[in-house]
Amino acid sequence: MINFFHSLPNEAIGLSIMFFGLLFSTAIPFYIRWKYKLNPDEHLAKGAEEGFKLFTSITLLLIAFSLVRVQGDHRNVEDLVSREAALMLKLNRSLAAFGGAQATELQGDLKDYANAIVNDEWPLMAKGQRSEEASNVLTDLTQGIRLLDPRNPVQQMARAEIVTTLNQLSDVREARLSAARLQLPAYLWEALTVSVTLLIVFGWLQNPLPKMVAYVGGVTIGVALLLTLVIALEGLFVGESQVKPEAILHILPNLGA
Repeated sequence: MINFFHSLPNEAIGLSIMFFGLLFSTAIPFYIRWKYKLNPDEHLAKGAEEGFKLFTSITLLLIAFSLVRVQGDHRNVEDLVSREAALMLKLNRSLAAFGGAQATELQGDLKDYANAIVNDEWPLMAKGQRSEEASNVLTDLTQGIRLLDPRNPVQQMARAEIVTTLNQLSDVREARLSAARLQLPAYLWEALTVSVTLLIVFGWLQNPLPKMVAYVGGVTIGVALLLTLVIALEGLFVGESQVKPEAILHILPNLGA
């Protein structure tokens, strides 16, 4: 279900959750109670109102925990992409400082690697996969750097910087690929499902009927909007709010010889 929502625009996610939420929390119980003249007694309605308030608070608390989690993951991945772009630029400068035909060729490999990430690996990360093309180019780049033969102190310093930066670039890539498999823990989704279900049940018992429509309907719309944020942000590399390779695209023209 969550994967289906990730395939929709954010507006469609919000409208879908709001529609089904209002349908089950307000429209159906309103029709049943109106048609069959059902009204909970005063004590039951009063207890249900307290239960409704309690589970409204619990639901909002769970959504807050979930939002903090997904926003943190989102920011961390954006930072990883920015760092990856900065390391590519640094590696390109270090290769330029080393000089020579071999270093120039490696600068071209670095640009090919950046292009492979943007064009091949990024779509695959939506499925939690890595790009073989990017991996092969990175392997070629690594082997080429190992063959660099410094002939003076300046080149020795440049080569040390190149090796260090390449190792950092590989580590950041692995961290980004690991982040592609991040998602909200199942226990939070289960807790939200139970809490929302009980919220709907207690909402059905609100009395009088016009109060149920306004009170429960308003809470449902608010919860639907917050759940939309959670679902939209949970998809780190899928959906309309996914992390994009803008930082890498921005430095692409500066890569190469």
